[in-house]
Amino acid sequence: MGEIVSAAVVGHVPTVMLAAEVRRNLSGSGQDTTLIEGYRRLRAHFEAKAVDCWVIFDTHWFTTTEHVVAGARHHRGVYTSEELPRVMHELPFDFAGAPELAEAIRSMARERGIRMTNATTPTLPRHYPTINLVHHMRRDEKILSVGVCQTAELDDYLAFGEVIAAAIGRTPGRFALLGSGGLSHRFWPLRCLFDHMDYDPSHIITPAARAADLHVLECWERGDHSAVCDFYPEYRRHAPEGRFAHYLMLLGAIGGPACQAPGERYSAYENSIGTGQVHVVFDLADRHDER
Repeated sequence: MGEIVSAAVVGHVPTVMLAAEVRRNLSGSGQDTTLIEGYRRLRAHFEAKAVDCWVIFDTHWFTTTEHVVAGARHHRGVYTSEELPRVMHELPFDFAGAPELAEAIRSMARERGIRMTNATTPTLPRHYPTINLVHHMRRDEKILSVGVCQTAELDDYLAFGEVIAAAIGRTPGRFALLGSGGLSHRFWPLRCLFDHMDYDPSHIITPAARAADLHVLECWERGDHSAVCDFYPEYRRHAPEGRFAHYLMLLGAIGGPACQAPGERYSAYENSIGTGQVHVVFDLADRHDER
């Protein structure tokens, strides 16, 4: 049946929705964010893998009493960000959903005793970790957004990722898992924020946060996902975006801590007003999971 053929942690920062000239001017050095070229590389990667459905782990969509997926058949509307309406406003979106996969996840979660809801109402709010990726990279893939349960812990995220993988196994298609979110995620205070717009990682909020991000990236590059899980309690001190659930659910779906899939950077490691950003694609041909 279905197969996971791609898995990546992908940045979605509002900057990517600005015009290229504005993005370059913001940096102070005239350089554009490498996330844009990274989207082009990711697009080519999806085409090479013949991906026809994305599962997006959305770090701005927080749930409380259960895991939730957006399982409507179609998603259509106009998006304005409540966070940054100056940057993202009146943005139309129109894309196919993945209702068969959503129902398979609901069924599998029930079998395994995991609390989740398949939300199909058309009035369910959308969030820009999904919208921005769709805007930059989607051709005709189906899209399933997955929320972050803010009361969950590491093992809960891994377990729900396992549910998603099992559901994919019951659903025809070639699936990409996209953890839409950043690394360390604290912003500079407003009074000095615009002094730290440059993409250079020297502008990450603290040297300790930058070092923690680099440790995670080094672990990813050598495929040591167990080390990242061991580091998770300490990493939480640096507020990884969305509790790092976007990565942990993805990891649960590709084998959990035993997975040895190495990561390749599809962008530079960058600053975004204090937060760490990067695109990393994991080589699933070399994951050696034991599931």
